Amino acid sequence: MSDEQAYEAVKATLKAERIQPFKRDELEAVRSVEGCINCGLCIGHCPVVRAVGVERFSGPRSIAVELSRSPPEFWTTSDKVYLCTGCGTCREVCPRKVNIPAVVNMIRTRIFAQRPDLVPKALLDEHDVIVKHSLAFEPWADQEEKSESRKVRLETLGLPSVPDRVVPGADVLFYPGCQAEERAQEVKEAAKYILSYFGINYTLLDQMSCCGLPSKLIGDDETARLLAGRLQDKVKSLGVKKIVTTCAGCTSNLCDISARDGWGIPVYHLVEFLAEEIGFNKVSRPFKGRGRFTPAKVTIHDPCHIIRHTSRQIAEHARAILNLIPGVTIEESGMSDSCCGGGGMVGYHSRDVADAVVTENVAAISSTEADTVVTPCPLCTAQIESNLFRAGSQTVVEDLTVFFARRLPQKR
Repeated sequence: MSDEQAYEAVKATLKAERIQPFKRDELEAVRSVEGCINCGLCIGHCPVVRAVGVERFSGPRSIAVELSRSPPEFWTTSDKVYLCTGCGTCREVCPRKVNIPAVVNMIRTRIFAQRPDLVPKALLDEHDVIVKHSLAFEPWADQEEKSESRKVRLETLGLPSVPDRVVPGADVLFYPGCQAEERAQEVKEAAKYILSYFGINYTLLDQMSCCGLPSKLIGDDETARLLAGRLQDKVKSLGVKKIVTTCAGCTSNLCDISARDGWGIPVYHLVEFLAEEIGFNKVSRPFKGRGRFTPAKVTIHDPCHIIRHTSRQIAEHARAILNLIPGVTIEESGMSDSCCGGGGMVGYHSRDVADAVVTENVAAISSTEADTVVTPCPLCTAQIESNLFRAGSQTVVEDLTVFFARRLPQKR
């Protein structure tokens, strides 16, 4: 038997036994599990365990243990792995840096491939949307209605309309993400205004396509990699030197796949781009000598995909940018870096768990008596806003991109 025949025989055996080999980029996370010393720190810090108890969610350590079992055994963890928000708190506090979020994704991948009957129905429905539209949200059926909705939002927020730019030879690709493309359109519009305001030569994609993060979180690794490859081809054809996004999840995922697949260009959240590429001096200039500004007392929520999956420095940049705006004062809640419950697709199938996780945030935000909560993530914005509303709070929630754009003085 030749080596090629032996390889095919092994693949056939693995398939028959319903075993999916680890990919090269998964092996580092697999090996990290060997470092677990069963100290239990991850359980003590897990926001889901804290919110719903170990009876409902047994915690990160139990998920790590299951990876060492045979596939038919770790498939029984489906009631656990789909309740993980992927916030990364467990990895952050772990003395051995066991990569639980990556382990969760690997187990979800194997359940999706071998036991799709165990995948929550809401995630399978979302998978169908992504496969059909290459977007994480059902696109507007009526584009004129979408345009009218966008116009009304901009008028309400006092933001100018900036035409979409799809131009060859641009330096920067602005990638808004699925949510800002279809749901939170004001975030995309605010970012376009900011980039234009500071003279950035940017372009949009000719047709928006998902970065693959939702598919990855569902466990559909094939579609996630297909979408990543498709986006890589578009980026390469545009010849841009940098990518800027306003979505925390897109930022972390694009950073990951860019490194994994060798894109060779940096990815920035807009907050990071303002601080590091445009620079604080230029960002502060429009606010100088412009008279009085309306006072605003704000508190901040730091998205997990930024502070734990990308860089905590971005959260510091966010505060620095807010401090440049006259009249803005920051009141820290003490819970700014606690998971909002919106990650990991948990809200799609277990809304009660997602909302239980954000309860502490809502209480902490309310205690600050801030006028506004700002966060550089459309998903966190939606999750916190809906829960504050249900709690009867009058606090406004704004994406940081929108908050900043609304306060940029109009050019004379």
